Amino acid sequence: MTIQANNMWFGVLALIGGLGLFIFGMFFMSEGLQLAAGDRLRKMLERLTKTRVRGVMVGAGVTAVIQSSSATTVMLVGFVNAGLMTFTQSVAIIFGANIGTTVTAQIVAFKVQTLAFPLIGLGLILHLAGYKEKIRYIGQVILGFGFLFLGMELMKAAMYPLENSGVFENWIVSYGTNVFIGLLLGIIITSILQSSSATTGIVIAMAAAGALSIGGADPLKVAIPIILGCNIGTCITAFIASIGASLPAQRVAVAHYLFNIIGTLIFLPFIGYFPDIVRSISDFFGASPDNIARQVAWFHTLFNVTMTIVLLPFLGYFVKLVKIMKRGKEKEMPARDPLYLDPKIFPNPGMALEMAGKEVTRMSRLTLDMLKTSIGFFIKIDRANKKALLEEESIVDGLANSIITYLTRLSEETLTDEQSEQLVGLMHAVNDIERIGDRAENIMYLAAAKRENDKKFGEAAKEELKQISEKVFEMYEGIISSFENEDAEMAVRYQSFEHEIDEMASRFRNNHIKRQSGRECDLGAGVLFLDTLTNLERVGDLANNVGHVVTGALERL
Repeated sequence: MTIQANNMWFGVLALIGGLGLFIFGMFFMSEGLQLAAGDRLRKMLERLTKTRVRGVMVGAGVTAVIQSSSATTVMLVGFVNAGLMTFTQSVAIIFGANIGTTVTAQIVAFKVQTLAFPLIGLGLILHLAGYKEKIRYIGQVILGFGFLFLGMELMKAAMYPLENSGVFENWIVSYGTNVFIGLLLGIIITSILQSSSATTGIVIAMAAAGALSIGGADPLKVAIPIILGCNIGTCITAFIASIGASLPAQRVAVAHYLFNIIGTLIFLPFIGYFPDIVRSISDFFGASPDNIARQVAWFHTLFNVTMTIVLLPFLGYFVKLVKIMKRGKEKEMPARDPLYLDPKIFPNPGMALEMAGKEVTRMSRLTLDMLKTSIGFFIKIDRANKKALLEEESIVDGLANSIITYLTRLSEETLTDEQSEQLVGLMHAVNDIERIGDRAENIMYLAAAKRENDKKFGEAAKEELKQISEKVFEMYEGIISSFENEDAEMAVRYQSFEHEIDEMASRFRNNHIKRQSGRECDLGAGVLFLDTLTNLERVGDLANNVGHVVTGALERL
């Protein structure tokens, strides 16, 4: 299959169309591969990162499969932001992802464009007629490859008019070997396209069409700076994904940039030697001396493999450098596992119950922190703090299960009547405290809905929300202290706040209904306000229940 543009305007159209097909094919193929693999790729990234070498191998393997280092890095941003992986674990995977992404360039450098139409035909049949999901996904992958190859052929065809373009020839002669212009071009083009593979594909197409050789220029001297630039430009996707994410997730994006910037700075002083080195490598692997496309692809691979080998031994220092560049104090998440529960002390039930009480206290203070954070979201909410609250909710649920399991096993021991009553009270307290965490999560979603729908509370509603939330915080904090100190008198004192909270909630509801009647507040904001009042009122009820545990009035639960 041979296509050639016969004039510059047709060449521009062919370039745009070819680039569109190339990018569409790459993403279509990547999506199919991810769907076909299911969650296995994500689980690999989550689990197989205990050593830096394994992290590199996993990063390279996953990226070679999904054909996008940007997709892998964005996935890492998500994992780190969700707390499924530490920032340090992610760095080795980033190194590997940069190697894996060079596979695309190696594939398109081979002269396999004649397979484009057969692949499109076969892929379309499997994608549309496949009787199983996996067959349809495989068809999508094959179809994506076909579009990718066809796009590559169109881009190559678009470059032929450049051979006879005096303007382009003059530019190549004057500026083509200017390292910094090439570097800048690579950064700009890749930042716009958000794909180093697409930029590399364009360079390979130009090289294959002879556009980089006109005027006697060395095509590799023109191509190499652009490839260095495209490695930096591709980092923008992860940078965009990290905006508003947690500090460790933002550091993932910084690490991606830093890897490629350091590599470029190391390579630049020796850039004159690389054309001969790349030709030797390409020749060693069986490519002809005039196969510029393969040579460009090999430089892309050489850069990323070399930088991984150079930086991997210094991964610890690399991580420190990223943390210096992206300063900030990470919010320390509470321990997910219980700190005080030890089945070995079951023979001493009194001590075992005391330790369970300490764990319940820790759990209650965590839910108080969640409650304060969720109310604060009505003033300001961001993705990082929202993720942190959801993580805390997960920790609270885990602690509740651990404490209930611990107490259930302890109940099988020989207990006095007083200890049995204390154990039952602790179980009640755990359930009520866990439900307070659920209420905090509900309030967070209400605050998020207020922001997303651009709803606004009036000044009166804001003041009422402040008053009732402060009263709830004061009551719950007092109940926690009474529980921790086993102070029944203190518990009774703070239990009296429940009636005040109920009265405030009822009064504020009536006030808000009057404001809505007078159209001082829109209906959507009113619903959110009333739901928030209900959740805060329910927190008061649940805190009161914990107070009954302290006073021993379990019959009132």
